[in-house]
Amino acid sequence: MKPTSVLLLLSFTLLFFSCTKEEIIEEEKNTNKIPFSGAYSWKFTIPGIGSQTSTHTFYPDSILYKMEGFVYNTSYTQILHSYEPDSLKLITIGKGGSISKSNVYFVMFFKDVTDSSVTIYKHECVNGKTEAENFKRPADNATADYGWNVYKKTN
Repeated sequence: MKPTSVLLLLSFTLLFFSCTKEEIIEEEKNTNKIPFSGAYSWKFTIPGIGSQTSTHTFYPDSILYKMEGFVYNTSYTQILHSYEPDSLKLITIGKGGSISKSNVYFVMFFKDVTDSSVTIYKHECVNGKTEAENFKRPADNATADYGWNVYKKTN
């Protein structure tokens, strides 16, 4: 075997064994697919103005978001960045949209998950990836970002 081949083999071996089991497990946690599928909607009324419907349609690697109503209409895609099953925390990156959300990071937390509904807290990160990764689970009575909302499964 040539000396360069031996050095190359040694380098790859060292690289392979330099990752700890904990690092590998943590990486696997962050590459999970989105644990929901189908469309979930939250309907609400803005007093004196009209009603709105917020819908998230979940796919294994993305979310199609739509807001429809009298006041505000938009739609865009959210591409999976990471999902942490222990904390039910999902980080996505926006793509496209009628009001562009390209490269915008979003954090979503979930609770009270049933076959027919899920309660969602969604935060748009104005300071990017670092904000998304450091964003902590909000209190159950949080009102920022429209608080926790119950989305009913529609399909």
